[in-house]
Amino acid sequence: MAGTDLTTAVAVEVAKQLPIKDAYGDILSPAAKQAGGLVEDLAKTIRLALAPLQYTAALQDRYVNFLNRSVRRVPDEQRISPPPQILGPVLEGVKYESADTPLSDMFSQLLSRAFDREHVSEAHPSYPALIRQLSTDEAILLQAFYARELSGAYLNFQWKMDFDQATNMFSNRVVEVDDLPRDLLVFPKNADFYMERLGVLGLAGVPQIGNQEPLADTSNRQIGIRAKHHIRLTPSGLRFMAAVSERPSD
Repeated sequence: MAGTDLTTAVAVEVAKQLPIKDAYGDILSPAAKQAGGLVEDLAKTIRLALAPLQYTAALQDRYVNFLNRSVRRVPDEQRISPPPQILGPVLEGVKYESADTPLSDMFSQLLSRAFDREHVSEAHPSYPALIRQLSTDEAILLQAFYARELSGAYLNFQWKMDFDQATNMFSNRVVEVDDLPRDLLVFPKNADFYMERLGVLGLAGVPQIGNQEPLADTSNRQIGIRAKHHIRLTPSGLRFMAAVSERPSD
């Protein structure tokens, strides 16, 4: 797609996110179409079309900086117009997210995929809404899990329970190992709640490794069990994080 057409397509989606009914028409005006290079002229086009709307200047700048960062990751020859079902919801999400946060970075990386002919297939339409459901702490956890997935060194979780032969019941569950990186979180006391939410979203879980291990006393009587788990992304979570994280080659 020609640079001018791509610039206009992106600028139109920006206009749709602004609370002015005439912005869309201004984007399509001949003056706004006098564009050449994508990155510089995207900024010019947005600012030219929306110049009279001074009270949206901060939002204009936020969009321009965000789009500039997202586009520049993509080589010129690979740039395409992003699917509207990705671009529109991403811009809507960024409107409510401060710059340079884990969630803003996720939106930006996702948009870079959508701009990229070779990687647009990674940008699933459900991902903008998924990012918007995350808290900053949940994004931090996902980033930690993804880093472990890439290295193959998973976070561990291990517990044991006592077994009463007389009642044939287990009790007194004790956590022996818990590698969840609570020290990275803004609200570490919410860590267990975050894990529940990531499980509901289908992004991460704590699958058991192998079978439970029987624990025995010196007489070889069972006195308990031990279970080992990995804290890790689900297959869907792995695909999601691959689409919203910096590529190893970047």
